[in-house]
Amino acid sequence: MDAARLPLTTRTPEQGPPLSYRAFVPGRSSAQPPLVIVHGNSRRAARQFRAFLPSAIVRDIALIAPTFPMERFPAYQSLAGQHGALAARNALLGTLEDASRHLSVATDVVDMVGYSGGAQFAHRFAMFEPGRVGRMVLAAAGWYTYLDPLRDFPHGIRPGERTGGAAVEIDGFLRTPIHVLVGERDVDRERGLRTGAALDRRQGPNRLTRALRWMDHMEDTAQARHLPSRVSFDLLVDSGHGFDEAVGRGQLVERTLEFLRRTRANDRVGMPDTPA
Repeated sequence: MDAARLPLTTRTPEQGPPLSYRAFVPGRSSAQPPLVIVHGNSRRAARQFRAFLPSAIVRDIALIAPTFPMERFPAYQSLAGQHGALAARNALLGTLEDASRHLSVATDVVDMVGYSGGAQFAHRFAMFEPGRVGRMVLAAAGWYTYLDPLRDFPHGIRPGERTGGAAVEIDGFLRTPIHVLVGERDVDRERGLRTGAALDRRQGPNRLTRALRWMDHMEDTAQARHLPSRVSFDLLVDSGHGFDEAVGRGQLVERTLEFLRRTRANDRVGMPDTPA
């Protein structure tokens, strides 16, 4: 049977794409962009794909869930890989092209949701590819890239070795609707959280504080460039850092899909988002 006719599909590098990925392709055509789900540091792409699958079936949303293997992409969170500074970015671009060619999924523009390390990847990917990302949800990121031209990427956006000389498209990124989610109990400095005196001083001691400071930075940067702020924030209720908590208690899936629905509706009527 043609892969494009299979609702659930798995493709591997042996079949052509740079990254293995799982996909759900709705039986009915939809005007909604596919949702790319980017895993965290534990690389539990299958579990995150399954969490979104029931709601995607009901709403006819195509899903693409790639896996960045540790041996090739130990630093995928910062877009890097064995083959260069932006190797992880390039690998996802190639994988989206594969989904378009072999599964007939329109991937010129995609929505994204990233959890933990996946949220780090998602916002950095969109900084270099804002035209490919319609809107995105960043859940429980450990730390963030600031739109600071005086700091090297990934702490800031100064082009250099870590960007392969490429520059961030600041205005394009600021125009992207972004929803930041963090568990209300995600304030522990556990082993998986990147720490250090300089990072803690600039961004804060935990994920919640870091998210709120980055929100302030994004709003201030948009105002300085005479652009409306497109970033919003909410808490995942009764949730720490675990993905299962975020889904079960914090309603991560429902909050993500509601944000996508709301921002699409606002775009249709020309209304700006109202950030929290």
